[in-house]
Amino acid sequence: MKFNLSFAEVKGIAEFIRKYKDGYIAKGYIGSNSISIKMRKSGLDSYYLHFYLPDVLFLSRENRISDGKNINLLEDFKIIDVLDPGTDRWIEIKGSRYSISIELMGGGNFVIYDDDKIFFKIKELKRKSVYDGKFTRPEIIDFLNKDFNWEDLIKKSTGDPVRTLASKIGLSKYAEEALCYLGAEIKDNKDLIKHIQKLKEFADYIVQESRKMMIYIYGEKYLVTKSYCSNEDAQPKPIWEALEEIYDYFAASESDKYLAIKRDMERLEKEAENLREIGNTIMQHFSEIQELLEKAKIGEIRHGVEFEKRKVKTEIDGKEIELDMDKSVGENANSYYDASKKIKSKLDKIDVEEFKQKPKKQKKKLTQRIYQNYRWFITSEGNLVLAGKDAESNDSVVKKYLDEKDIYLHADIHGAPSVVLKNINGITEISINEAAQFAWCMSKAWNAGFGNGSVFYVTKSQVSKTPESGEYVPKGAWIIRGKKNYITHLELRLGIGFQKYQNREYVVSAPISALKPPFAVIIPGEQADLVEKVSDFLNVEKELIYPVLPPGKSMIEKFMEGSNPSEEDYEENSGQERQESYNAPEQEWKVQKFEKE
Repeated sequence: MKFNLSFAEVKGIAEFIRKYKDGYIAKGYIGSNSISIKMRKSGLDSYYLHFYLPDVLFLSRENRISDGKNINLLEDFKIIDVLDPGTDRWIEIKGSRYSISIELMGGGNFVIYDDDKIFFKIKELKRKSVYDGKFTRPEIIDFLNKDFNWEDLIKKSTGDPVRTLASKIGLSKYAEEALCYLGAEIKDNKDLIKHIQKLKEFADYIVQESRKMMIYIYGEKYLVTKSYCSNEDAQPKPIWEALEEIYDYFAASESDKYLAIKRDMERLEKEAENLREIGNTIMQHFSEIQELLEKAKIGEIRHGVEFEKRKVKTEIDGKEIELDMDKSVGENANSYYDASKKIKSKLDKIDVEEFKQKPKKQKKKLTQRIYQNYRWFITSEGNLVLAGKDAESNDSVVKKYLDEKDIYLHADIHGAPSVVLKNINGITEISINEAAQFAWCMSKAWNAGFGNGSVFYVTKSQVSKTPESGEYVPKGAWIIRGKKNYITHLELRLGIGFQKYQNREYVVSAPISALKPPFAVIIPGEQADLVEKVSDFLNVEKELIYPVLPPGKSMIEKFMEGSNPSEEDYEENSGQERQESYNAPEQEWKVQKFEKE
């Protein structure tokens, strides 16, 4: 399935963004030729809009840019209005300070600007009308404009009717659907001119349907409305689910595509057989069908009749049958036979072996000999985080590793580990959030399935084993004195992937913002084959997965594809900024900045 967005799907995305009007873009991230923005509004779930140059645009609950850097201009960007003028692939988001232009035409672009200045662009603007750094809107197609000259453009076109409607009029992949909608024989562009009014009605209908934010999937094809050209059953899905699913398929590995194609082929084989059986049923009930058609034509029956479309629906021998009133019984049967043959012809052309899963590679051999008594990972700023596994290691992790410039963290729940955030590259909000996420997930909250957790952090001077008179401090516990800084709204979600430390590669569990693909995303739940699937995905031995799992049962939420990290990715522990991919705290709290010595 190709990721092939037309003006209609883009209008559907614009309609979804419009729900966040008067809300905010909380964060913006830039990756390699990609942009991701997080949209928030009270009463709505947060969603990310992902734009991959040149023309991939979709929505998801998670940030999909694993190594992105913050775009400061987009922090707390209030959404005043969302425009999708014309019938082209362009969205404009108006803000209180400046605006955003998302362009899928001309190789794609993402621009932040106001009336006088361009503040950010993902690549150079090639429009001739850009002068003195000022932004000018791209030229767009607009077949809904009263001045749009359909007849003149069709007359001047040298292409066939489908290409003329697709490129000159701008109907894109809906050009074939337009011809099926006409239901007339179209030999050349002169025939199109005869049906201009009906073509305009179809074009307007597609735009209206796009506002419903639905996608109908027909195997390798997807539309914002039910197909006029296909008799297949559609899979209708909301646009925010459908486009993410289509993107995942588009970007999936060959082995994943093999399984998906096998499922589609089985579905199409059943559909072809059903169409053939309907044709047989029509012929077996020839007289009954003929009488039904004659009565429908003269209006003697009305149940199941659609006079505008000249269709009549009935059920015979458990088969739902749609008949064309302007065709004979034999012609109706042949329509079903032809549709069945068309599907079988399509199946014959698919070489499923092309996508067959390749033999598994020999699994990587990695060492386990580091911090074996603790759970640990490296934050995206290059700081080491260590957590105890039991009472003994909860004591030792503080005694051995907590220094003056470090931070101590503990989940606000009984049965949580002591966590030390080592100050290696300087500690900011990013490392604190990631360490807090780790502390929450490694507590008993994981097994209990508690969401929306909180974790506090303090400095070393506030952590003590010395009790007040009459107090008792059990093994593994510590006394905290003074003000605690709380981080809230933490999710139960971790990634299992690769990190490098001191020039060796390890398998770790960590907040997904601290990992690069490939990694598996896990959440609380029960999945018997989790360890086996994660080890196969990462191509490592199962013995490396068990020690990094959080306490309690887990299940796989998704796999994030990508190549294993290279040496360059981890040079000096990288320390580059990465984005959050979990819910950030709603409350305001002051983050101390701890500089390394």
